[in-house]
Amino acid sequence: MCGFSGLLTADHKHPRAAERTGRFDATAERISHRGSDDARMVKFNGVALNHFRLAFQDIESGRQPMISGDGQWAILFNGEIYNHHDLRAKIEKKYGRTAWRTTGDTETILEGWLLQGDSFADELEGEFAFVIVRTNGSSFFAARDHFGVKPLFFSFEDLNTRRFSSASDVYAFESPLVGFASEMKALPMPKVWNRDGVLRQFTGLFEPICTPFENIIQCPAGGRLSGTTTAGTDSAPVYNIRLTTKTEAIRQVNKGEFWSSGDLNDRLEKFRDTFSKSVSDRLLSDVELGVYLSGGIDSKAVAFELSRILEKQNPSWNKKSIKSFTVGFETEGYDESAEAVAYSRYLGFTPHVLKVSQDSLRYSYPHAVYISENIQPYTNGAAKWWLSLFARRSVSGVLTGDGADEVLCGYPSFRYCAWWAFSQRNRDANTPIGRRWRDTVYIKKFSAQTRDPWLAGSSAEGRGDDFAESLALWGVPHPLFGQIRTIAESILGPDEAGRWLASQAESVRSWFLHGTGKSSSAQHYCADPENALLLWQNYFCQTHLPVQVLNWVGDRMEMANTLEGRTPFLSGQLRTLIAALPDAALVQGFTDKAILRKAYASQLPRQFVMTPKKQFNAPFVDFSVLFREYDAAALLEKTGIRADGVTAAEKLLKETQMTLKPDAGAGERYVHTHRSSAMQTLICAAIVQRTLVEENPVKRNLDFENSVISKGGLHP
Repeated sequence: MCGFSGLLTADHKHPRAAERTGRFDATAERISHRGSDDARMVKFNGVALNHFRLAFQDIESGRQPMISGDGQWAILFNGEIYNHHDLRAKIEKKYGRTAWRTTGDTETILEGWLLQGDSFADELEGEFAFVIVRTNGSSFFAARDHFGVKPLFFSFEDLNTRRFSSASDVYAFESPLVGFASEMKALPMPKVWNRDGVLRQFTGLFEPICTPFENIIQCPAGGRLSGTTTAGTDSAPVYNIRLTTKTEAIRQVNKGEFWSSGDLNDRLEKFRDTFSKSVSDRLLSDVELGVYLSGGIDSKAVAFELSRILEKQNPSWNKKSIKSFTVGFETEGYDESAEAVAYSRYLGFTPHVLKVSQDSLRYSYPHAVYISENIQPYTNGAAKWWLSLFARRSVSGVLTGDGADEVLCGYPSFRYCAWWAFSQRNRDANTPIGRRWRDTVYIKKFSAQTRDPWLAGSSAEGRGDDFAESLALWGVPHPLFGQIRTIAESILGPDEAGRWLASQAESVRSWFLHGTGKSSSAQHYCADPENALLLWQNYFCQTHLPVQVLNWVGDRMEMANTLEGRTPFLSGQLRTLIAALPDAALVQGFTDKAILRKAYASQLPRQFVMTPKKQFNAPFVDFSVLFREYDAAALLEKTGIRADGVTAAEKLLKETQMTLKPDAGAGERYVHTHRSSAMQTLICAAIVQRTLVEENPVKRNLDFENSVISKGGLHP
């Protein structure tokens, strides 16, 4: 896994060409944390390329930027291609290409693309982002993996990037200069807030392409972007650019019998075999790998398959040579380390646990935000930052459970969607919500989560208001609508929030439906409660997964400390299997990730399989300290959200510092949690303002970091 950046100049006379070129070297250095094994910069006429390498294959000869044999092309690549040996064999057979200069996957991508064209990217199995550039600067091609595990950003000149707010299969546009990078901080363009972009991230309406900044986009998960120089409208040269998005939904079906028809054991065995292949593929490495472990079934399944694969390869292998890594918390209710250690010992692995305190989280939170460049309310990335630093002292890479909750429906919002379909079956249109026994099932089942919604990872009390209100405003069933509305009202006021939320309808609806084959006017399809789970999962996997989840607790937090994370749940094989699964295979009653739990019920002791889903979360950090340190009161004005930003921010701080009464109702607790989320997001945005926009990164205190890590324990 690596980090790269580049700048392509079609129009050398453009007013900002010299300024962008002059900034390139300095901004490129800002992602040096993504690769410590090698660093290399090359420049041609109108082309500047930089790469930081973390080597796992072909360590000696796989340097980048890699130039083609004829010197006409260069590739920058971040990720791992697990089927590249098979692809080489195919290239050799089909094209007679045998004179390889390296044994690594970078050359496989470059040569395969040169011989086959853009479609070669569709054959890659792995996590990747790459850009191939003609060394004379006349054209380029870029691709990102299907789920967006690896980040990839682009900057353009004088382009209204809000044109990407609504879903489309293809976008065409022009730009005289093109910058690209693994992280936005490496783009040589100053960061200027875009009001709609900020509000979208602030409220949790994440977008697959648009960012909070003018002229900067992210290549969407599974996206392809290409450009060729041509004469622009004023005859000055520009890149004629084409961006294509993936056009298939996460699943093709949402109904059908799964548990009651056919041989269920055969299907569960197929799932295990497919997942085992995903894990096995991700063991391709010339350096040592470890595994992340929490108390949940996701990482347990990864570790189980890892153990089984290694034992099959060598029955006498030393199990203690595998290291597991777990982060724990001093705050009651968040810590799963005891469960993780017990499971690690059950497998015979050597567990490593790092307990982090509030002081540790307060230290790492600004660092994590700077690395992520993301505006959102969560604090678990600050814990993941420590975990990657801890693991990097022992290994170069880890297997993770990232993506399981998204592709197998593990979050409370997915259970909420399943309940919505259940509660609405055979309902008389004139019967209000709350009048049938089905309406109360969700609340009764999950009443415990209302005591601390943040800890439970729950955003809705479970009465169905979210679905009814979002269908009325946006035409889609959004299970987090109450949270989004509360946050919007906290920073905009009720009236402006209502108008702004209504203005986002087309965008939100288009991404819910993208890939389903339904047009944005498919009101009946969206209104059918039986489609709620599929629609929400489709939207979540295009928006929240690549933009927020894999950013905040995935690749960015691993690479913050130059650690590679590998994601077996996000493989091509498993994606194909999941595409054909009905709702009942994912959420059965109130059991989340049903197929995963059932698949391993016969393989592991019950106490390890049926662990209830606990949101990987961390406590809120101290609002008041960071509020003052990063001048959060001024943030809303700086982003252009509202003129009285200081007043709104201080009002929000006061509201969130009020202690709820012990007898507070569930509704009050959810509103308080949503406002606290808004407060955390405000602080997060203020840190992005200081570190990314004002280009003033947080300084690391190595003595403090070493003291925290030294308290981590090895549990033999």
